[in-house]
Amino acid sequence: MVNWLMPFAIFSKTYTFFFFDLFSQIAVVVFGLFILVELYLQPARLEDVLPKTTTLRIWGVFIVAQLILMTYQSFAVGATTRIYGLLHGLMMFIQVILSIWIAYTIQKMLIRSYADAIKFMKSVFITMAVYLGLIVLPQILYLFGLTSLSHWVNPIAHLFERHWANRDFYDSGSYVATSMRVNGFEPEAAYLALLVGIAFSPFLLMLIQEPLKAFKNRWIYWTALILGAASLGVLLLAKTTTGFLLIGILALVYWLAAPKKQKISLFFLGIVALLGVAFAYVAVPSIHSLLNTWIFQKGGTDNRLGGTIALIKTWLQHPLFGVGYGYEGQYIVDNLPEWSKNNFEYMQVYRKQAYPILNDLFGWLARYGLVFCLTFAWLLFSLIKRSLVILKEITGQFDERSMFYRISIKAFYMTVVVVVVVSAVTPSNVMSWPILLMLFFYWRVVHIAENDVFAKESEE
Repeated sequence: MVNWLMPFAIFSKTYTFFFFDLFSQIAVVVFGLFILVELYLQPARLEDVLPKTTTLRIWGVFIVAQLILMTYQSFAVGATTRIYGLLHGLMMFIQVILSIWIAYTIQKMLIRSYADAIKFMKSVFITMAVYLGLIVLPQILYLFGLTSLSHWVNPIAHLFERHWANRDFYDSGSYVATSMRVNGFEPEAAYLALLVGIAFSPFLLMLIQEPLKAFKNRWIYWTALILGAASLGVLLLAKTTTGFLLIGILALVYWLAAPKKQKISLFFLGIVALLGVAFAYVAVPSIHSLLNTWIFQKGGTDNRLGGTIALIKTWLQHPLFGVGYGYEGQYIVDNLPEWSKNNFEYMQVYRKQAYPILNDLFGWLARYGLVFCLTFAWLLFSLIKRSLVILKEITGQFDERSMFYRISIKAFYMTVVVVVVVSAVTPSNVMSWPILLMLFFYWRVVHIAENDVFAKESEE
């Protein structure tokens, strides 16, 4: 049963803009119905999937505090198009909580053993291969001049591509045809980069870091290597600053996590790669233009920088508990530097609607405050602490279980680092079904590995 989770999660199209993004996608219907049917057939499982009492209390206090804040802000801010409003904001907030609970619950229901975890990762590999081969590759070929593929790219986009409201990114039939950038099913190129860089790449990179000779089935290693190379190509061809940022972060974390013997060779390989990029920048006009556009001479950053400054000011004005879910838009506009308003996107889009959060880290702080952000960080670090104990126990062991647990735990660390760094610069899209499923997959692996490793030790 666990095999079908990621294939549904990958379809990101939203069928209405009234609900929260995740609640407007096909995955919520499939996952939600499965949970309800399973609990109806086996009511005793409800107690099994509920979080621990301490976690429930933390969530309870968090929800109550947010409801109080939202009620207060509805009177303090008043009626404006820049906020969700109390009723709509309350509905959206409940949907956010339910989305997290659904991802948590379905992974706890279906990933109950080492065998289940293996099945899930196999399905992730297959989903990624099919997605890149049937959706992303035709888009890349279209960019390289095979315009006849528009008969495949545009109809597929019409059926499954996620769109932003009131944007002209899709006027020529798809985002690819309009913007000449690769996006998969995502609303824009940066979100495809986030999907590949956060949901898929960490596990692939940690897998290929294991010695080839340790794999009984070497096709697993070579498959991961091919998919990893394909991921690098997608991050490059997405033509987005986020993609280049992810390449840099993933490469650095991969090097830091590598065994000592690999670090030296990887260091020199990195030097060669940088020299190759420098040569291509000088000698290849298309590479020169690409790097200038998205790194060295990137323009259009006024909204992101101005929005980040406004979020920091908003958080400093409400440091402990934030302003409440959906009410940050008015405060962002109030705190925006004047120089950041003199651009087309602000004048034509953001001025007329709720100003989006363009920096997740400070967006979380502005919405939820330091108290709750630190509380959830404490829960995360508690899981990391437990996983470190397991990792210490299985270091140097090359049986299949130990290798899988080691790869998963190291991929978990890489995912956390990538999310934190990216969130400090730009939206990380962590509240998407594929990323949520992967985060709760790692959580389940830590629990399963904990039981396996220490049960084995007690038997010995």
